[in-house]
Amino acid sequence: MNKNEHGKGTLSSMIWLIVLVMVVYSGWNMFPPYAANYMLQDKMNELARMGRGPNADQKIRDTLMKEVNEQGLTNFVNRADFVITTTDTSRRIGVEYDREVNILPGFKKMIHFKARADALVAF
Repeated sequence: MNKNEHGKGTLSSMIWLIVLVMVVYSGWNMFPPYAANYMLQDKMNELARMGRGPNADQKIRDTLMKEVNEQGLTNFVNRADFVITTTDTSRRIGVEYDREVNILPGFKKMIHFKARADALVAF
């Protein structure tokens, strides 16, 4: 055993360990809101390609609200928040909402999510 090896932790090692724990904790809290937004956006892209028909926009809105319930976004997204624009050749779906996330204990951040889907409509 070397004389220089004492088995002691240094102060900088402890600080880096605390920083690492804080980064992991904040990532753990930030992942679910971004994952839910990604899943909602994916469903919007899928529904934007849905064919035109009677009450197609209403059916899209119903399906989107079902996805909102599944992702636990009911406190953040309302039925009226979805903007659906259907033309002869395309459909656009958009939604914007804010969600407060507890990043660290005592530190919250309001995140603004904006999801858009644009696709050609099948006949």
